[in-house]
Amino acid sequence: MRSYRERKFIVKPSIPVFTAAMLAFAAGGCGSSPHETAIEPWEALLDDLRNAWEEEDLSLMGSLFREDFQHHLLEVDWDDYDGDGIIDEYWGLEYELEFAGMIFASSDSISFLISGDSACPWSGDSTGVTMALNRLIDLKVFSAQGNTEESMDALFLCRPDDEGDWYIWRWYDLESYL
Repeated sequence: MRSYRERKFIVKPSIPVFTAAMLAFAAGGCGSSPHETAIEPWEALLDDLRNAWEEEDLSLMGSLFREDFQHHLLEVDWDDYDGDGIIDEYWGLEYELEFAGMIFASSDSISFLISGDSACPWSGDSTGVTMALNRLIDLKVFSAQGNTEESMDALFLCRPDDEGDWYIWRWYDLESYL
């Protein structure tokens, strides 16, 4: 929570700052046209992920990943999901879609909000192509059996495939707030 002094500063910007911002906007300094909004491909992916959850669309969800997708889980969620006797710290595309499908089948409606806007090249990719996106996810599942809500910090790593189409390559659950 911001202190009163910080909030007061944010609420009352100085006239020169306000004037400079308005002049930059009027001069078109924030893009080629006020009617065009460039959406980065990784941001479009997260918009589509939200839509897939809220529309309960497994086909759309599946199109956002590739076969090398991994969803890295919080330690509390580690389990033997594939029945091979080894505790799984992450699962792949098949289990991601199966997990979502189970939630979709038991819900009346879903709210899946993603907030945050950080995006930077991932340090683990020497080419600088993979983008790292830290986000807060707020998932609400509504059903006749009761409602469930979970908020969590997540890291998405997005990159283009061989054809240049962007996809979610890795999803790391970082912290959960129940």
